[in-house]
Amino acid sequence: MEVSVENSEIRLRSIADGLCSAYPLVWLKNNCQCPECASNTSGARKLVIRDLKFHSTPVDYRVSSNNEGDELYVKWDDGHESTYGLQWLSVRKFNGGQQHHLEHQRRVKWTAETFSSILRSFKYDDIIKRDDTLLTWLDSLATYGIAIIKDCGLAENRVKELAERVGFLKRTHYGETFRVEVNTDATNLAYRSSYLQLHTDLPYYEFAPGVILLHCIVQPENAGGESETVDGFYVCELMKDKYPTQYKALSTIPVMWTDRGHDNGYNFHCVHHSPIIREDQQGMIKRIKFSEHQRDSKFPVTLNNVHIWYNAVEKFVKIAYDNQVMSSFKMKPGDILTFDNHRLLHGRKGYEGSRLLIGGYLDWDIVNSRIRVLKSQLSDQISTTS
Repeated sequence: MEVSVENSEIRLRSIADGLCSAYPLVWLKNNCQCPECASNTSGARKLVIRDLKFHSTPVDYRVSSNNEGDELYVKWDDGHESTYGLQWLSVRKFNGGQQHHLEHQRRVKWTAETFSSILRSFKYDDIIKRDDTLLTWLDSLATYGIAIIKDCGLAENRVKELAERVGFLKRTHYGETFRVEVNTDATNLAYRSSYLQLHTDLPYYEFAPGVILLHCIVQPENAGGESETVDGFYVCELMKDKYPTQYKALSTIPVMWTDRGHDNGYNFHCVHHSPIIREDQQGMIKRIKFSEHQRDSKFPVTLNNVHIWYNAVEKFVKIAYDNQVMSSFKMKPGDILTFDNHRLLHGRKGYEGSRLLIGGYLDWDIVNSRIRVLKSQLSDQISTTS
């Protein structure tokens, strides 16, 4: 490995393949891994940033080997010494967001035709008792946006038990868990037996919950009550490709989402402004907010944008409701359906008779944290036993 300093950067060039990686001096100094500068347990910086010497330069630098592998040694002009493992540096390459892009690539989009092949099924007891099954479920949820858990029984605390294997439930104004059943006193139209059109939950929350857990307790034996699901990311990507002007409208024109009413004696009035499609800084689709029930008639945009928006949303719903895109299936008592509320549009066919689901929410921050912890723990177990 060849080491050089150019343009306020330390550059590492592999002799074997000629590949070069550059690391800014100020970043290296700010991320010194010595016990004085960083926590041994968490890696968090201990150095107060006001004391950082932003323009330090190296007076000595080299790559050396020890029992733990190759590392970069730097002695700075203030006398401080730092070492950085080359593997540690490798996973922190400045690659223009490539790693961020790879995280998005793991999302596999689907249609009605491929739905049966991507819908993974898991047994409740396996998730409760086995960390490897827990990880596989959460990975499937992150990849496909949906997974189903079987043999959960009919006890109404199953959603909470499942959530506690991940972290904890996200409480909303509907409670920590909620009952989806006919309730004519409730203001939410989900508490009716009529057709429930495609939507995402709680678009009027700035930080809408990321994962929905729905435990089927009672389901009509006759026709009716079937769940309808659509991969919203597939719809958005198709629009981006075929109707870029309309896609831009849905990703830039803000909509007023609102929910006003009461539930279990609690009164609420939520308001949030957001486009239907939310992108991240790299222009990738991050989440979808969509619910005709909760889209306010107040539309604080120009007249021209009203026409543009309706033209765009017409394309959006035409794709979403296409039989080749929307899948339909019926949950059975004892099933827990889990899906990505930032990605999937979901609805339900009308029904007659009794139907009861127990619902709850998880945040993706909690889910992703659990995935990382499980991967680390299971990897350590494999390396210890091998």
